[in-house]
Amino acid sequence: MNTLVLAIIMYAAMNDLRDCKIPNLAVISIIIIGLTQSAMASLDLYSGYSISFSDSCLGFITGLIICMFLHAVGLFGAGDAKLLASLGTIIGFPNIILLIALAIFTAGLLSILRLACYGEFKDLCLRWFNAIAYKNYQSPETGSIALSAIPMGGAILLATMFCHFYLL
Repeated sequence: MNTLVLAIIMYAAMNDLRDCKIPNLAVISIIIIGLTQSAMASLDLYSGYSISFSDSCLGFITGLIICMFLHAVGLFGAGDAKLLASLGTIIGFPNIILLIALAIFTAGLLSILRLACYGEFKDLCLRWFNAIAYKNYQSPETGSIALSAIPMGGAILLATMFCHFYLL
């Protein structure tokens, strides 16, 4: 993965944090870069890239299927799904599954950190304890930070950087 791709992901993450929207231009750019690099690597024109074209396409298709399902069940938004699927062209088939799992895990950690910063983590723990012990879940109060969604662009950026520096 090169610096240009990381810059595009940073741009997408900053847009997601600011506007809660990931630009389609960023997604399309990542797909074009990933497929171009893997095609050039398959033709031995680019030695700095180790993902084959078939792994790149399979990574995109796998990421798209998994992310469409996760979007359908409401785990994250359409822009997050498109961004993660496009990263399949960069990191290939087996690694896209790990990237999606890391992004979800990182988003969970960021959500817990956000609740702790707003002083609502204790309330969350008490609600879950009551739900398990007494089988009675209470929804968060109106206006609680626990009711709002966290933009997942930052989690995708952190997970991608982890995969880039430690796995690839």
